[in-house]
Amino acid sequence: MDDDLQAAAVFAAALEPRPGGRLRHGIRVAGAFVAELAWGLLPGPTVYDVVVRRRDDGEVVVRIPADEPGVPAHMLTAVRDELGAVAPEEFLARWSVPAH
Repeated sequence: MDDDLQAAAVFAAALEPRPGGRLRHGIRVAGAFVAELAWGLLPGPTVYDVVVRRRDDGEVVVRIPADEPGVPAHMLTAVRDELGAVAPEEFLARWSVPAH
């Protein structure tokens, strides 16, 4: 593979709802709202994951649950920055993903 190829050319990162369907997603959102009303005294549920997919076939290579409110956006930015800075193999190695 080309040494100058960045992981961002092979992979794309986005926020996606946690697995489990619309009902479970709605329950998580409601739980996050209740936790916010309790001024953080109750732990909020994870609503979104940062998901990294292959651009060519859409296969998920990394799914990162964000355990704290506000973290998904920061985590997405960090993952995208890393995708733009390293080669695909290095990205997979850093995230302990076996190469296919």
